[in-house]
Amino acid sequence: MTDQALSMRAVLSGALAALFVGSLTNTIVGIALPTIAGELGGQDQVPWVASAALLTMTVATPLWGKAADRKGPRPSLIAALGVFVAGSLVAGCALSMSALIVGRAVQGVGAGGVLALTNALVAGLVPARRRGLYTAWFGVAFGTASVAGPLVGGLLVGLPGLGWRWCFLGVVPVALAAALLVRLAPHRAPEAPRGGVDILGGALLAACASGLVLLLSVGGRAWPWSSWPTVALGGAVLVLAAACVRREHRAADPILPPRLFARPGLRVACATSFLVGAVMFGGVIYLPQYLQVVRGRGATEAGLLMLPQVGTMIVASTLSGYLISRTGRWKVFPVVGCALVTAGAVLLSPIAPDTSPWWLAAAMAVLGAGTGLTQQVLVLVAQTSVRTGDVGVAGAAATFSRTLGGAVGVAAFGAMISARLRSGTPSGQEPGRLLGTPEHVAELPAQVADSVRASYTAGLASVFLVAVPLAAVALAAVLLLRETRLDARP
Repeated sequence: MTDQALSMRAVLSGALAALFVGSLTNTIVGIALPTIAGELGGQDQVPWVASAALLTMTVATPLWGKAADRKGPRPSLIAALGVFVAGSLVAGCALSMSALIVGRAVQGVGAGGVLALTNALVAGLVPARRRGLYTAWFGVAFGTASVAGPLVGGLLVGLPGLGWRWCFLGVVPVALAAALLVRLAPHRAPEAPRGGVDILGGALLAACASGLVLLLSVGGRAWPWSSWPTVALGGAVLVLAAACVRREHRAADPILPPRLFARPGLRVACATSFLVGAVMFGGVIYLPQYLQVVRGRGATEAGLLMLPQVGTMIVASTLSGYLISRTGRWKVFPVVGCALVTAGAVLLSPIAPDTSPWWLAAAMAVLGAGTGLTQQVLVLVAQTSVRTGDVGVAGAAATFSRTLGGAVGVAAFGAMISARLRSGTPSGQEPGRLLGTPEHVAELPAQVADSVRASYTAGLASVFLVAVPLAAVALAAVLLLRETRLDARP
């Protein structure tokens, strides 16, 4: 094997390790939240431990994509890993809930760069057709991290001598090793920037995305949907969105260039990534809670029961990447993938407290296969829709759409479940205080525990019922795409 081939394998290994730890940060913390709240206090701030990283990751992703197009993907990815390590150390050493939230926010900024720049790094090193195989491995890393987070978190929290802090500290050596391997990649200097950094556009985009996620997080929970704070926040989001679009049309070198969205491939890739991301993250976040709250499974067991979803996601992602590299054809994979995501949502929509474990496993397997065939291929479609100098921002746009869809899905679906819990549990009970570990739910009075299980399941069934038309719209969108054969040449 040549030195160049060995170097390429090392770079790919570093990119995969970076993507794995960057994706793991979204799901590993959920299992640890009850323990964290017990040690640090601040129960009212617990939701922000989970959402702070997801929010900052969402808004940072397109900014890192633009950095890759201006400075190159290698130095930008190393910088993102540095930010991720800093945030992980702050979170792992936090002595208060406020410090932990700050650490998680910084961690999310770095993770946003990792998710956007790993694809950009490989896009600059291999031709489009071979890129399908590499993006398949990225799909494996992303899917494994997303679904295995509860299992890893449960093991770390439960093992003697470790604890919840290692959910953050444990990723530091992996991220540092990834940065050392990424340094082996050749630095490809991009074209000279067309203008100054679009700071105002980046700020408006970040404020708009943050406001949208915040609106869906507090609407119907902290504030009624018809209350003046909710209406005011919704109006502010619309104003920010209009100002952002206006700014991006006028900026010399915009964060998300509007001219790129004139290309149907990029448009459809971003829209589909948003819709499928909402459905995927809804399943990844709330199915483990269902297994614990309703079925009484422990954290580790719940993580193991998610294996049908992660297993089919890995197989589907690997197979699609291999076939794309062999044939140069790609359209069939997101089409079949979106159809399977739709079918998986349909199969999960009648979920009940006593749903057959075999039915549940089969439905999760279908959902996992659908996301495995779809998500990373859409990043490839976005990248191949634009010229070389825009590959970084195009890939980041698709990743941003997926992450924003996930953030919106988690917030909106969580509001639906909370509303169902509020209406289905005894009056005077705060739903957030009724949820917890299986042991906590089992200690509730029998009537209250039964109402919690039934209400949570009914809310989750509504989530998947809403997910069906979302996935169907994604399927209709990819059917309209015109396939162009990928070039095997550099």
